[in-house]
Amino acid sequence: MAISTAQSAMLPLDHSLFLLLNADAATPATVVAVAKWLTLVLPMVLGGTIIGALMFAPAPVQRDLLVTVAGIGLAALVAYAIRQHWPMPRPSQLDWGIQWITHTERAAFPSMHATQIFALAQGLLLSTHIREMPRGRLVIALTWVCALAIGWSRVCLGLHSPSDILGGAILGVAAASIAALAGRRLALTARGRSSAYSSHPAHP
Repeated sequence: MAISTAQSAMLPLDHSLFLLLNADAATPATVVAVAKWLTLVLPMVLGGTIIGALMFAPAPVQRDLLVTVAGIGLAALVAYAIRQHWPMPRPSQLDWGIQWITHTERAAFPSMHATQIFALAQGLLLSTHIREMPRGRLVIALTWVCALAIGWSRVCLGLHSPSDILGGAILGVAAASIAALAGRRLALTARGRSSAYSSHPAHP
């Protein structure tokens, strides 16, 4: 993949941060194992949890989750478009550090993992009914911890550079915020129509 002038200017700092976070031969095997679990298993656990909540949670929480899922979808679509039109190489293609798990050489920026997990964390943060649940704030805080941990794991395992993670985080937060704003406006519009109908009942 060709590297643009802007990308070349980012490489020195990106490279330094990458080497600081990327696991090397001296890294304890436990750290690498944890990073692999965070990258390969935790996203599936979170996805299954969201699916379960969509099936069994109270209706207001389900509506908040649907808006959050919409934000994740929007973030993923934009990330895919960026990858197609502005491809950036992965660390292994630049001969940086060590890549600890096999991965295809698809465009790296922004990290799709980071994009989606940060969209989830931001979507939950902006979900009124989820925040008001008895343990809602704890769930939101843990999701943000998961987002940071997954982002770290992608760099630790040599799959992404720090800028890939940062770009995904910014995109995910932005897309989730847009989806939340759109969801609130739609809800207000629906309430307004319902109130207008109830205040002018049809005559027999």
